[in-house]
Amino acid sequence: MARHPTVSHSPPHNPTTRSRLVHARIAPQTKQRKRATMTDTGKPILLDGGMGQEIVNRGGKGGYGEWAVAAVYEDADLVRQIHCDYIRAGADVITTNTYGTTRTRLRHAGIESRFEELARTAGELAVAARAECGRPEVRIAASLPPLEASYANEFALSFDETAAQFGELMDLLAPYVDIFLGETLSTSFEARAFLQAAAERDKAVWLSLTLDDHGSTDLRGGESLAAVICDFGAPAPDALLINCTTPDSISCALPLLRARGIPFGAYANGFVEIPDDWEEEGGVVQLSSRADLPPKVYAGHAEGWIDAGAAIVGGCCEIGPAHIARLRQLIDSGV
Repeated sequence: MARHPTVSHSPPHNPTTRSRLVHARIAPQTKQRKRATMTDTGKPILLDGGMGQEIVNRGGKGGYGEWAVAAVYEDADLVRQIHCDYIRAGADVITTNTYGTTRTRLRHAGIESRFEELARTAGELAVAARAECGRPEVRIAASLPPLEASYANEFALSFDETAAQFGELMDLLAPYVDIFLGETLSTSFEARAFLQAAAERDKAVWLSLTLDDHGSTDLRGGESLAAVICDFGAPAPDALLINCTTPDSISCALPLLRARGIPFGAYANGFVEIPDDWEEEGGVVQLSSRADLPPKVYAGHAEGWIDAGAAIVGGCCEIGPAHIARLRQLIDSGV
């Protein structure tokens, strides 16, 4: 049964105590807050693209369910190479291959005992890729996913258990990362638990929500995006994003993010559609990729997001290094 408990508000948070990694071109009401920028150019921050689907598309050995989490130890060189490909494509931020690395998901796969090993190894691979590419300025974001299943709106874990498990994964990844990225979260329940855990730790915090694919501005869990971002029930994130959603749905939602007054961004997926009867157990291999979203077309969508004020852009599932390279060209052109 879905749980949406009343969440107690945390004490006021001093923004100067947390390292911040956001773009300088932000809404006027937030310009007075001291924030570190990715570069001195005032350009949008470029995230990497999808990892799990890239592993699948390259024939990787990720054998334990979705997102090829097992590739961290079965195909470590491939994971590192994909990180490198995104860095060489021009990404400012790469994301750890930990989307499937949660206790619940690994328990279902029969490998929960490897949870800590998988998290740490994923962090090490991202750091190694950055060193190999000779770009120490590249930042690393910890992928902090839905703990139980993607696109779910019913949870077995309580709110406190959810926050604690987010915190456990954060602590394992903290030595390797600059940003805690809660991504593909589809309910206020998950978002608030993530933010509560992140508020207790000293990293930049990016929250990324996922929307229904049918042009609405509702989260996949059924709640209104506007209502969810109006009151987080915890210190607000340093950046607010939409991901794993069609480009068109993202474009519809960006005015709501802009109105919130927090630096915002987006990274869409390249799936035809994620159906309402999505089966988590089958993973993303059951989904079809779009044939009409080559790098040039995807960059056209991202250009619209940047024009709308997006400070961060990148890609999610089925958006690969070629797409990110095209976004790098777009950003460097001064759009």
